[in-house]
Amino acid sequence: MMPEPGATSHPLDRHRDPSDAAFVRGLAAEVAARYGGELTRMRRANGYSNATWVGDGIAVRIAHTPVGMVREAALVRALPREVAHPEILGEGVAEGHGWIVTAEVHGENLYEAWPTLTPVEQRQAIQQLWARAQIVHDASPSLKTHVAAHGGFVPSTLGDAAASAGRAGAALGLSDTRQSRLHEIIEGYFRAASLVEQVVDHGDLALMNALWDGEVVALLDFEFAVLGPVEIDLCRLVYEACVSVEGEYVDSEAGAAALEIAAHHMDPIHGRALIRGAAVLDQLRDLDIWLTQGGGEDWNPGRLLTDLIDDEGGYLAPLLG
Repeated sequence: MMPEPGATSHPLDRHRDPSDAAFVRGLAAEVAARYGGELTRMRRANGYSNATWVGDGIAVRIAHTPVGMVREAALVRALPREVAHPEILGEGVAEGHGWIVTAEVHGENLYEAWPTLTPVEQRQAIQQLWARAQIVHDASPSLKTHVAAHGGFVPSTLGDAAASAGRAGAALGLSDTRQSRLHEIIEGYFRAASLVEQVVDHGDLALMNALWDGEVVALLDFEFAVLGPVEIDLCRLVYEACVSVEGEYVDSEAGAAALEIAAHHMDPIHGRALIRGAAVLDQLRDLDIWLTQGGGEDWNPGRLLTDLIDDEGGYLAPLLG
Protein backbone atom coordinates (compact mmCIF):
# COMPACT_ATOMS: atom_id res chain seq x y z
CA MET A 1 0.00 0.00 0.00
CA MET A 2 1.33 3.43 -0.93
CA PRO A 3 1.49 5.99 1.88
CA GLU A 4 -0.56 9.18 1.83
CA PRO A 5 1.17 12.05 0.01
CA GLY A 6 1.87 13.84 3.28
CA ALA A 7 3.44 10.87 5.05
CA THR A 8 6.90 11.37 6.49
CA SER A 9 8.09 7.84 5.74
CA HIS A 10 8.05 5.64 2.68
CA PRO A 11 8.87 1.96 2.04
CA LEU A 12 11.78 3.05 -0.16
CA ASP A 13 13.34 4.72 2.89
CA ARG A 14 13.07 1.75 5.23
CA HIS A 15 16.83 1.09 5.08
CA ARG A 16 17.78 4.74 5.48
CA ASP A 17 18.41 6.73 8.61
CA PRO A 18 15.06 8.43 9.39
CA SER A 19 16.75 11.76 10.03
CA ASP A 20 18.55 11.59 6.67
CA ALA A 21 15.30 10.73 4.87
CA ALA A 22 13.52 13.60 6.62
CA PHE A 23 16.34 15.98 5.70
CA VAL A 24 16.11 15.07 2.01
CA ARG A 25 12.33 15.42 2.14
CA GLY A 26 12.73 18.90 3.59
CA LEU A 27 15.11 19.88 0.80
CA ALA A 28 12.67 18.49 -1.77
CA ALA A 29 9.85 20.55 -0.26
CA GLU A 30 11.92 23.73 -0.59
CA VAL A 31 12.79 22.94 -4.21
CA ALA A 32 9.19 22.06 -5.09
CA ALA A 33 7.97 25.35 -3.62
CA ARG A 34 10.26 27.30 -5.99
CA TYR A 35 8.33 25.80 -8.92
CA GLY A 36 4.85 26.17 -7.48
CA GLY A 37 4.61 22.71 -5.96
CA GLU A 38 3.52 21.62 -2.51
CA LEU A 39 5.15 18.36 -1.46
CA THR A 40 2.18 17.31 0.67
CA ARG A 41 0.07 17.29 -2.49
CA MET A 42 2.65 15.29 -4.44
CA ARG A 43 3.09 11.52 -4.53
CA ARG A 44 6.34 9.71 -3.89
CA ALA A 45 7.54 7.91 -7.02
CA ASN A 46 9.69 4.81 -7.37
CA GLY A 47 13.47 5.08 -7.27
CA TYR A 48 16.31 4.01 -5.00
CA SER A 49 19.33 6.26 -5.41
CA ASN A 50 17.22 9.42 -5.62
CA ALA A 51 13.98 10.46 -3.95
CA THR A 52 11.28 11.62 -6.37
CA TRP A 53 7.95 13.35 -5.86
CA VAL A 54 5.41 13.96 -8.66
CA GLY A 55 2.39 16.26 -8.75
CA ASP A 56 1.29 19.88 -9.06
CA GLY A 57 2.55 19.82 -12.65
CA ILE A 58 6.16 19.00 -11.74
CA ALA A 59 8.46 16.15 -10.73
CA VAL A 60 11.19 16.81 -8.16
CA ARG A 61 14.11 14.38 -7.97
CA ILE A 62 16.79 14.88 -5.33
CA ALA A 63 19.85 12.82 -4.49
CA HIS A 64 19.84 10.96 -1.19
CA THR A 65 23.56 11.63 -0.80
CA PRO A 66 25.59 14.80 -1.45
CA VAL A 67 26.19 14.38 -5.18
CA GLY A 68 25.52 16.69 -8.09
CA MET A 69 23.34 16.19 -11.17
CA VAL A 70 24.96 18.70 -13.53
CA ARG A 71 26.27 16.03 -15.90
CA GLU A 72 22.91 14.25 -16.06
CA ALA A 73 21.06 17.51 -16.72
CA ALA A 74 23.44 18.36 -19.57
CA LEU A 75 22.93 14.90 -21.09
CA VAL A 76 19.15 15.12 -20.83
CA ARG A 77 19.11 18.51 -22.55
CA ALA A 78 21.17 17.02 -25.39
CA LEU A 79 18.90 13.99 -25.89
CA PRO A 80 16.89 13.73 -29.11
CA ARG A 81 13.29 14.83 -28.63
CA GLU A 82 12.09 11.35 -29.61
CA VAL A 83 13.43 9.95 -26.33
CA ALA A 84 10.60 11.98 -24.73
CA HIS A 85 12.39 12.68 -21.49
CA PRO A 86 10.31 15.18 -19.50
CA GLU A 87 11.37 18.80 -19.97
CA ILE A 88 13.87 20.02 -17.40
CA LEU A 89 12.54 23.13 -15.67
CA GLY A 90 15.59 23.61 -13.47
CA GLU A 91 18.45 21.95 -11.64
CA GLY A 92 20.78 22.84 -8.84
CA VAL A 93 22.27 21.85 -5.51
CA ALA A 94 20.73 22.15 -2.04
CA GLU A 95 23.03 21.53 0.94
CA GLY A 96 25.25 19.48 -1.37
CA HIS A 97 22.39 17.35 -2.71
CA GLY A 98 21.82 17.66 -6.45
CA TRP A 99 18.26 18.10 -7.68
CA ILE A 100 16.39 18.25 -10.97
CA VAL A 101 12.85 19.52 -11.54
CA THR A 102 11.02 18.41 -14.67
CA ALA A 103 7.55 18.94 -16.06
CA GLU A 104 5.04 16.32 -14.97
CA VAL A 105 4.14 13.90 -17.77
CA HIS A 106 0.79 12.16 -17.80
CA GLY A 107 1.34 8.45 -17.36
CA GLU A 108 1.92 5.66 -14.88
CA ASN A 109 5.29 4.28 -13.87
CA LEU A 110 5.75 1.22 -16.10
CA TYR A 111 6.90 -0.94 -13.18
CA GLU A 112 3.71 -0.14 -11.27
CA ALA A 113 1.54 -0.64 -14.36
CA TRP A 114 3.24 -3.90 -15.37
CA PRO A 115 1.02 -6.38 -13.44
CA THR A 116 -2.10 -4.82 -14.99
CA LEU A 117 -0.89 -5.12 -18.60
CA THR A 118 -1.91 -7.94 -20.90
CA PRO A 119 0.83 -10.22 -22.26
CA VAL A 120 0.57 -8.41 -25.60
CA GLU A 121 0.91 -5.02 -23.91
CA GLN A 122 3.91 -6.23 -21.91
CA ARG A 123 5.59 -7.39 -25.11
CA GLN A 124 4.88 -4.05 -26.77
CA ALA A 125 6.20 -2.20 -23.73
CA ILE A 126 9.52 -4.05 -23.87
CA GLN A 127 9.84 -3.34 -27.59
CA GLN A 128 8.99 0.33 -27.08
CA LEU A 129 11.38 0.65 -24.14
CA TRP A 130 14.15 -0.70 -26.34
CA ALA A 131 13.18 1.63 -29.20
CA ARG A 132 13.65 4.64 -26.88
CA ALA A 133 17.04 3.31 -25.79
CA GLN A 134 18.08 2.80 -29.41
CA ILE A 135 17.43 6.46 -30.14
CA VAL A 136 19.99 7.26 -27.45
CA HIS A 137 22.45 4.69 -28.81
CA ASP A 138 22.15 6.10 -32.32
CA ALA A 139 22.83 9.62 -31.02
CA SER A 140 26.03 8.54 -29.26
CA PRO A 141 28.40 10.67 -31.38
CA SER A 142 26.74 13.86 -30.10
CA LEU A 143 26.04 12.59 -26.57
CA LYS A 144 29.23 10.81 -25.55
CA THR A 145 30.95 13.91 -24.18
CA HIS A 146 28.31 13.99 -21.44
CA VAL A 147 29.00 10.51 -20.02
CA ALA A 148 31.91 8.52 -18.62
CA ALA A 149 33.03 4.97 -19.34
CA HIS A 150 31.95 3.86 -15.87
CA GLY A 151 29.06 4.44 -13.51
CA GLY A 152 25.99 2.66 -12.23
CA PHE A 153 26.83 -1.03 -12.11
CA VAL A 154 29.89 -0.65 -14.37
CA PRO A 155 33.04 -0.22 -12.20
CA SER A 156 35.80 2.11 -13.32
CA THR A 157 38.47 -0.62 -13.29
CA LEU A 158 38.87 -4.37 -13.36
CA GLY A 159 40.41 -4.06 -9.91
CA ASP A 160 37.24 -2.48 -8.52
CA ALA A 161 35.15 -5.24 -10.10
CA ALA A 162 37.46 -7.92 -8.69
CA ALA A 163 37.17 -6.41 -5.23
CA SER A 164 33.38 -6.52 -5.48
CA ALA A 165 33.58 -10.13 -6.63
CA GLY A 166 35.78 -10.93 -3.64
CA ARG A 167 33.19 -9.47 -1.26
CA ALA A 168 30.45 -11.44 -3.00
CA GLY A 169 32.42 -14.68 -2.81
CA ALA A 170 32.99 -14.26 0.90
CA ALA A 171 29.39 -13.28 1.64
CA LEU A 172 27.87 -16.10 -0.39
CA GLY A 173 30.43 -18.73 0.57
CA LEU A 174 31.24 -19.49 -3.07
CA SER A 175 33.36 -22.51 -3.77
CA ASP A 176 36.83 -22.00 -5.23
CA THR A 177 35.48 -23.18 -8.59
CA ARG A 178 32.62 -20.69 -8.61
CA GLN A 179 34.85 -17.90 -7.35
CA SER A 180 37.33 -18.59 -10.14
CA ARG A 181 34.51 -18.67 -12.69
CA LEU A 182 33.17 -15.36 -11.38
CA HIS A 183 36.53 -13.68 -11.91
CA GLU A 184 36.85 -15.23 -15.39
CA ILE A 185 33.49 -13.78 -16.45
CA ILE A 186 34.44 -10.32 -15.17
CA GLU A 187 37.83 -10.40 -16.83
CA GLY A 188 36.18 -11.55 -20.06
CA TYR A 189 33.88 -8.54 -19.96
CA PHE A 190 36.71 -6.05 -19.48
CA ARG A 191 38.77 -7.67 -22.25
CA ALA A 192 35.92 -7.56 -24.75
CA ALA A 193 34.47 -4.17 -23.80
CA SER A 194 37.23 -2.22 -25.53
CA LEU A 195 36.96 -4.30 -28.71
CA VAL A 196 33.41 -3.34 -29.66
CA GLU A 197 31.51 -0.20 -30.58
CA GLN A 198 30.90 2.16 -27.66
CA VAL A 199 27.44 3.67 -27.32
CA VAL A 200 25.75 5.86 -24.74
CA ASP A 201 23.80 3.34 -22.67
CA HIS A 202 20.96 4.39 -20.41
CA GLY A 203 22.68 2.27 -17.77
CA ASP A 204 19.52 1.34 -15.87
CA LEU A 205 17.04 0.33 -18.55
CA ALA A 206 14.40 -0.74 -16.06
CA LEU A 207 10.61 -0.71 -16.11
CA MET A 208 10.81 1.72 -13.21
CA ASN A 209 12.49 4.28 -15.47
CA ALA A 210 9.71 4.57 -18.03
CA LEU A 211 6.19 5.98 -18.10
CA TRP A 212 3.22 4.12 -19.56
CA ASP A 213 -0.01 5.56 -20.93
CA GLY A 214 -1.24 2.86 -23.25
CA GLU A 215 2.30 2.86 -24.63
CA VAL A 216 5.74 3.88 -23.40
CA VAL A 217 5.56 7.67 -23.40
CA ALA A 218 8.85 8.61 -21.73
CA LEU A 219 12.26 7.29 -20.75
CA LEU A 220 13.48 8.68 -17.42
CA ASP A 221 16.46 8.98 -15.06
CA PHE A 222 19.73 9.02 -16.94
CA GLU A 223 21.87 9.27 -13.80
CA PHE A 224 23.67 6.00 -14.63
CA ALA A 225 24.21 6.69 -18.34
CA VAL A 226 27.54 5.27 -19.40
CA LEU A 227 29.66 4.92 -22.53
CA GLY A 228 30.18 1.24 -23.27
CA PRO A 229 28.96 -1.86 -25.10
CA VAL A 230 25.28 -2.04 -25.99
CA GLU A 231 25.12 -5.21 -23.90
CA ILE A 232 24.95 -2.98 -20.80
CA ASP A 233 21.40 -2.01 -21.74
CA LEU A 234 20.57 -5.38 -23.24
CA CYS A 235 21.31 -7.31 -20.06
CA ARG A 236 19.03 -5.08 -18.03
CA LEU A 237 16.23 -5.28 -20.62
CA VAL A 238 16.35 -9.08 -20.50
CA TYR A 239 16.44 -9.05 -16.71
CA GLU A 240 13.36 -6.80 -16.49
CA ALA A 241 11.36 -8.97 -18.87
CA CYS A 242 12.54 -12.43 -17.78
CA VAL A 243 13.01 -12.26 -14.01
CA SER A 244 10.18 -12.02 -11.49
CA VAL A 245 10.21 -9.88 -8.36
CA GLU A 246 11.07 -13.09 -6.47
CA GLY A 247 14.12 -13.63 -8.69
CA GLU A 248 12.67 -16.52 -10.71
CA TYR A 249 12.85 -16.97 -14.48
CA VAL A 250 9.53 -16.12 -16.15
CA ASP A 251 8.53 -17.56 -19.53
CA SER A 252 6.44 -14.83 -21.15
CA GLU A 253 5.78 -12.92 -24.35
CA ALA A 254 7.71 -9.98 -22.93
CA GLY A 255 10.65 -12.22 -22.11
CA ALA A 256 10.62 -13.71 -25.60
CA ALA A 257 10.65 -10.19 -27.05
CA ALA A 258 13.61 -9.13 -24.90
CA LEU A 259 15.58 -12.25 -25.79
CA GLU A 260 14.85 -11.69 -29.48
CA ILE A 261 16.07 -8.08 -29.22
CA ALA A 262 19.22 -9.13 -27.38
CA ALA A 263 20.04 -11.91 -29.86
CA HIS A 264 19.72 -9.43 -32.73
CA HIS A 265 21.75 -6.59 -31.21
CA MET A 266 24.51 -8.43 -29.32
CA ASP A 267 27.96 -8.24 -30.85
CA PRO A 268 28.31 -11.35 -33.07
CA ILE A 269 31.77 -12.18 -31.70
CA HIS A 270 31.97 -10.82 -28.17
CA GLY A 271 28.28 -10.49 -27.31
CA ARG A 272 27.99 -13.56 -25.08
CA ALA A 273 30.96 -12.56 -22.93
CA LEU A 274 29.73 -8.98 -22.73
CA ILE A 275 26.10 -9.61 -21.84
CA ARG A 276 27.02 -12.22 -19.23
CA GLY A 277 29.72 -10.00 -17.79
CA ALA A 278 27.43 -6.98 -17.69
CA ALA A 279 24.71 -9.04 -15.98
CA VAL A 280 27.20 -10.26 -13.37
CA LEU A 281 28.40 -6.71 -12.70
CA ASP A 282 24.76 -5.64 -12.36
CA GLN A 283 24.12 -8.31 -9.72
CA LEU A 284 27.39 -7.54 -7.92
CA ARG A 285 26.25 -3.94 -7.53
CA ASP A 286 22.87 -5.12 -6.22
CA LEU A 287 24.58 -7.57 -3.88
CA ASP A 288 26.71 -4.78 -2.39
CA ILE A 289 23.49 -2.81 -1.74
CA TRP A 290 21.84 -5.90 -0.25
CA LEU A 291 24.77 -6.55 2.07
CA THR A 292 24.81 -2.91 3.16
CA GLN A 293 21.13 -3.25 4.06
CA GLY A 294 21.85 -6.32 6.17
CA GLY A 295 20.46 -8.93 3.80
CA GLY A 296 16.92 -10.27 3.84
CA GLU A 297 14.81 -12.90 2.17
CA ASP A 298 12.50 -10.51 0.32
CA TRP A 299 15.28 -9.72 -2.16
CA ASN A 300 18.45 -11.73 -2.59
CA PRO A 301 20.58 -10.92 -5.67
CA GLY A 302 23.00 -13.66 -4.62
CA ARG A 303 20.65 -16.25 -6.10
CA LEU A 304 20.72 -14.59 -9.51
CA LEU A 305 24.48 -14.11 -9.31
CA THR A 306 25.21 -17.76 -8.63
CA ASP A 307 22.87 -18.79 -11.46
CA LEU A 308 24.72 -16.48 -13.86
CA ILE A 309 28.05 -18.02 -12.84
CA ASP A 310 26.88 -21.59 -13.42
CA ASP A 311 27.32 -23.28 -16.79
CA GLU A 312 23.83 -22.59 -18.15
CA GLY A 313 23.98 -18.90 -17.30
CA GLY A 314 20.75 -18.37 -15.37
CA TYR A 315 18.21 -16.09 -17.05
CA LEU A 316 20.65 -15.52 -19.92
CA ALA A 317 20.75 -19.23 -20.82
CA PRO A 318 18.75 -18.83 -24.07
CA LEU A 319 21.41 -16.38 -25.32
CA LEU A 320 24.47 -18.35 -24.25
CA GLY A 321 23.78 -21.78 -25.67
